[in-house]
Amino acid sequence: MQKHLWIPCLAVLVLSLVWASCSKNSSGNNNNYVTLITKGTWRFDTSGIDLDKNGTVDQPDPILEPCFKDNTFVFNKDSTVVMDEGADKCSTNPQTGTYSWSITNGNPAILKSDVNPILAQGLKIYTLTDTKLTVYKDTSISGVSFWYIMSLKH
Repeated sequence: MQKHLWIPCLAVLVLSLVWASCSKNSSGNNNNYVTLITKGTWRFDTSGIDLDKNGTVDQPDPILEPCFKDNTFVFNKDSTVVMDEGADKCSTNPQTGTYSWSITNGNPAILKSDVNPILAQGLKIYTLTDTKLTVYKDTSISGVSFWYIMSLKH
């Protein structure tokens, strides 16, 4: 059950923590991240398992509900992120929710949000450009290590 809850929250965090033109090997600063993540409305692109940890989904998420795929995220410069459930709502949650977000410098940078305890721990930013945000969480199940990746797009 907890696995099912953190995936949408991860998406929310990812969506609320869009990052700057930072690939795994590039550097940037908080101002660049904030500028890029607050540029507009972010929409779901893809999510799933990255077994070889190269930033590409190897296996799409089999349990991500279709209703999540139309959600939008708007990151604001005041460190709030507004998530809209879209036309296809997943639950009885309000149509929109406002949360806090932050990005810490580092290699990789970390995106955090108060959406839930998992997101409060932070997600690592793999890519942040004008048009794409990809975040990941190191995960291990039954001794198998992988990244759970979520990407948002403009």
